[in-house]
Amino acid sequence: MENKPEHQQAENDDVVVIEQKDKRARLYVGIAAVLGLAAGGLIGAAITQNDWQQRYDDLDTRYQQVRSQTMQQEETLSAQLAQAESESQLKLRKAVEDKVAEHQTQVDSLNDTIAKLEQEVTTLRGEITTQKQQIVKQEKKNTQLVRQTDIQSSMFEQSQELFKREAELKAEVAKLEQEKSKITPDLERLRKDCDLFLAGTSWDAKSDSCDRYDASTSRISQIEQMLKVHNMDLNHIASLKQELGIQ
Repeated sequence: MENKPEHQQAENDDVVVIEQKDKRARLYVGIAAVLGLAAGGLIGAAITQNDWQQRYDDLDTRYQQVRSQTMQQEETLSAQLAQAESESQLKLRKAVEDKVAEHQTQVDSLNDTIAKLEQEVTTLRGEITTQKQQIVKQEKKNTQLVRQTDIQSSMFEQSQELFKREAELKAEVAKLEQEKSKITPDLERLRKDCDLFLAGTSWDAKSDSCDRYDASTSRISQIEQMLKVHNMDLNHIASLKQELGIQ
């Protein structure tokens, strides 16, 4: 009876050991499984990581290329824009300069035209001044001609009377001078007879000798006075004839 419990005890111990071994084996298997899964995961992760890294590197490369191309395009575009702006500014500047040059040409042409017009105006003013002076002279001459014409017209109507008066005066002067020439020779004789009569030294002297002498002397004085007046009238007529151009 005592050996059986020991034998059972030994069996029980073996069972425990086996069970422990089984537990350990399962533990190991579990650990191995876990390790295997972990290793597989690591390997897969590593493979996945390498794949993603490659894809990332490819994307990064493509990104850098695109970025570089974009930057180059931006630089090219900026250069083109700058060139376009420069060309546009040059075209604008050229257009402005052309417009300014055209305007300056027009201004110069206008200034030339103005200068010519001013010269023509100055010339015309000089001509007008000369014409005014000529007109003044002509008006003065016309006034003189009108005056002379008026005088001539007025005197023409009286020309017959003027010539007639001149002829009458000349005839009167000739008559008076003839009368004077007749009286003058007797004047000295009558003076002597008057003196003898007054002295009473000669019976030949007539009593009217003094009266005749006084009359002859008075007539000579009248004749001389009338000749003086007639000659003044004749001189005035001669002046009028000279002024009127009448011969």
